[in-house]
Amino acid sequence: MTEPYYTALRALHMGGGWLAFAVAPVVLLARKGGHRHIMYGRCFLVAFTVGIIAGLLLAAIRSEPVIGLLLFGLVTLFFLGTGYLAPRIRRGSRMGFSLDRALTFLGALASIGMITEGLQVATLRAPLPSDLTFGLFGLAIAGAHARWRGASDLSRWRVEHLTSLLAAYTVSWHFILLQYAEAVPEAARGAVPILGLPIILWARKRVGQVTTGSEPQLWTGTLVARR
Repeated sequence: MTEPYYTALRALHMGGGWLAFAVAPVVLLARKGGHRHIMYGRCFLVAFTVGIIAGLLLAAIRSEPVIGLLLFGLVTLFFLGTGYLAPRIRRGSRMGFSLDRALTFLGALASIGMITEGLQVATLRAPLPSDLTFGLFGLAIAGAHARWRGASDLSRWRVEHLTSLLAAYTVSWHFILLQYAEAVPEAARGAVPILGLPIILWARKRVGQVTTGSEPQLWTGTLVARR
């Protein structure tokens, strides 16, 4: 690939990742369902999707494609896609649910691929490389999300929406550490999903408590629904 195209893809990859990382806290703290939440949420989604696709292309065009990065990008697209589709499934989109199932399958396969890659490079001194931990993380999210029945279980759409996008935000932390904190050891970067998973599990439980029964109204940044 000629230098201008490589430079453009790299700029999109870095710029998209940085922008997504910057606006994510606004999305998390904004009143859920409000104008600011929707606006900045779309900005996060678009920026990160552009960054990930550019990263996938950069990994693929090398003389020897970087399989680990390709799998990592596919898992991230699974997070972003299912998070984006959950509100549309809630509104009755059958196509959205079909795409959600396809993305979940893709995410599970890519996660298994990452686990395989991670096991090949794991050592006694570094038993948990980032490929392994993120593969296990992605597989856990895919397994939990696969149990959602879509239109047959609409009370869970907020749980799945939040889970997928929190998982994507976890990836953004890894992106920042990998790109701009090279002094951080591999073991520390691999710990990112280990730290993110308990937060996601807590959020699933907390939001699940307020979305059972009748459809709640707008819920606040503290994850407490108005009754």
